[in-house]
Amino acid sequence: MVGVAGECILCGKCLEICPLLAATGREELGPRAKADLCYLLGRDEAGLRGADVARLAGLCLGCGRCAAVCSQGVDVPGLVAGLRGAHPEFRHWLWRAWLTHADALWPAGSAAARLVPESLRPDRFGSLLRMLAGLGREPGLTPFLTPTTFPDTHRGEPVLLFPGCTATLVRPGWLAAARRLLDGLGADILPGDFRCCGGGLKSAGFANEARNMARHNINVWRGAGRPRVAVFCASCQSALRGYGAFFEDAAEAGAWQSSLIVLSMLAKDIGFALSGAAPERIGYHRPCHAEGADSDRLLLAAALGDRLVTATDRQCCGFGGVMRLGAPELGDQVGRVCWDRLAGAELALTGCSACAAQLAAAAPRGVAAGHWLEAVG
Repeated sequence: MVGVAGECILCGKCLEICPLLAATGREELGPRAKADLCYLLGRDEAGLRGADVARLAGLCLGCGRCAAVCSQGVDVPGLVAGLRGAHPEFRHWLWRAWLTHADALWPAGSAAARLVPESLRPDRFGSLLRMLAGLGREPGLTPFLTPTTFPDTHRGEPVLLFPGCTATLVRPGWLAAARRLLDGLGADILPGDFRCCGGGLKSAGFANEARNMARHNINVWRGAGRPRVAVFCASCQSALRGYGAFFEDAAEAGAWQSSLIVLSMLAKDIGFALSGAAPERIGYHRPCHAEGADSDRLLLAAALGDRLVTATDRQCCGFGGVMRLGAPELGDQVGRVCWDRLAGAELALTGCSACAAQLAAAAPRGVAAGHWLEAVG
């Protein structure tokens, strides 16, 4: 971490784009302050004992927006992840258990959260409990997009489908809809025993656990003959793209990067018909980890036409990974800025599992939210 502060040229780009700073106005929570902290602690590890440092280590959304615009290549979320992993007082074990034992904890956590009446939920953790309660296996939205025509561009193409934790454990409808789209395209969907992408574990400081997840997933891809990997969660896609360090062969690392494709890119030429259940005013939330032109939004814009009335740009949903446990009230502040941008929509769609959960938990009364695959019938 030594040298981080010296590399900063004070251009201010990270401050302009940080959702946490924009929502709170607190510059000590901005990327520059965190980079300085990591630099100082890298020179004096005795400082790792401070409880204040432990708290600050938890106050990062992990959105990656600052790293994307830094002209000096400083990755503040990566630095904070290292700080979290090194800090003996940063109590992030619960997040590790939540992700590594998701198959048992998510359904149980959802059932327990639903037993707590809304009136008895504490202000500090109210949105967290709403999010947990929404992790049941019940169907989410009523579908209103029906595929009508399919291009003949992927017939017979072998494809691995990366489902992610949410679709595997609590939203099987997403996986079913993704399979219907790939089937319609004529793709040959290969079996693959993927695990968690490891992104949440990595950002929380559990580098070893994240590395194990990555190596397992890479071996699944190798065993299938290195085919294309279709992904429908922006956060999973970002984590999978970060696997480059786990390849010894540069050519194979390049092949892995080339194999990753967002599902909506494959589905971009599918024709859809709207049913009577389609809301008149629909919003779209661009996930922090969405890449480039955001093919999810392009697909929805083509399918929904003038019903897509609003969309976020720089606004973060406020999920924040491990920050949900340490500082949920700050995540809620960030989320309110996001919902201000989506004001007027009856429904908000997104292409990230974490964003979908957070948006649904924080949605204004009478407004629904979910993954765009939930709209596909």
